[in-house]
Amino acid sequence: MNRVEININPLVLRWAREEAGFDLSEIAEKVGIKSDRYKLWEKEGKNIPLGKLKTIANAYKRQLAVFLLPEVPAKINKPKDYRNLSPAESKLSKKVLDVIRDVTYFRETALEMQGESYWKSRYEWLDKAKRGIKDGESYSKHLRELLDVSIEDQLSWKTENEAYKNWRLAVEEKLGIFVFQFPMPMDEVHGFCFTDSLPYAIVTNSNHSYAGRIFTIFHELAHILRHQSGMCLHEKATEKQKEEWECNAFAGKFLAPSNLIEKTDDLNDIKSYASKLNISREVYLRRLKEENLISDMKFFKLLDQIKATYKSTPKKGGFVKPEVKSRATRGETFFNMVLDAMYNNQISYTKASNALNLNLSALLNEV
Repeated sequence: MNRVEININPLVLRWAREEAGFDLSEIAEKVGIKSDRYKLWEKEGKNIPLGKLKTIANAYKRQLAVFLLPEVPAKINKPKDYRNLSPAESKLSKKVLDVIRDVTYFRETALEMQGESYWKSRYEWLDKAKRGIKDGESYSKHLRELLDVSIEDQLSWKTENEAYKNWRLAVEEKLGIFVFQFPMPMDEVHGFCFTDSLPYAIVTNSNHSYAGRIFTIFHELAHILRHQSGMCLHEKATEKQKEEWECNAFAGKFLAPSNLIEKTDDLNDIKSYASKLNISREVYLRRLKEENLISDMKFFKLLDQIKATYKSTPKKGGFVKPEVKSRATRGETFFNMVLDAMYNNQISYTKASNALNLNLSALLNEV
């Protein structure tokens, strides 16, 4: 049987590689050819074996038809990089690039399901709210009213997991902002947000603790109040990074108001007070410093002691039902929105299956 070879637009091939985060040598090795040959394909786009192109499509997580497009598709907008990393460290991994692409698809699907006017109406609260970022403490009361979550509610939650679920759902239902979560390298990103187009979204790192994810939600919400898309490593932010520092301060003051900060320099007390608020010990310690309730010397000493207790052991994996994983990743709001749209014939079963990464039988069980 003769081998099938095809010609394509070489710029599409290069676009797909760059969007997926591959180097020439990496993809050439996956395809089983020399780098020079792959480089020639990106230069000329001629005589590419169909089997090799299928391998490339699988590696880039693209449909084969994408490579037959006559023109190069638009690049996916990435959030502005606020991470405190060197140029060598700041290159986004394939994992993070995949997440950005997935979230972009989710948002496009949500826009298709609900329409632009719906999402514009969901963000009417933002015009007034943008002024609040400059004075986080006084704005917190208004934000809690919007979220319908009181200090008493926050203190009533028994675990960080419960607190995270409640905060996440409140942000989605009351503010109209999706909160997605994906496992990503912790030294690369804690979270990011999108405001470049409707609807808006926050992404948390599911490798982070629940307390860390809660802080990420409100750090990213501070960016959204500024109408900024941002990619953040908020634990590495320094005072020289004004915007990141202010977003950290906003999140800290919202989650741990001044009237709930008890003066202490005892780590056991800090752990206890932080636990009541379902925040990390580090966030509580920083709030002590912001309220001038602890000396700089003692602050840095305790901060080092807290960081010394961090464990870098990876989470244990195990089988998770696809529908459970889909809900956890996408959040209840997006998950149910897709099911409702499918049930009401607003989108096809195929579209719903792609959006939720579930097969037809699993979808029908969820309806």
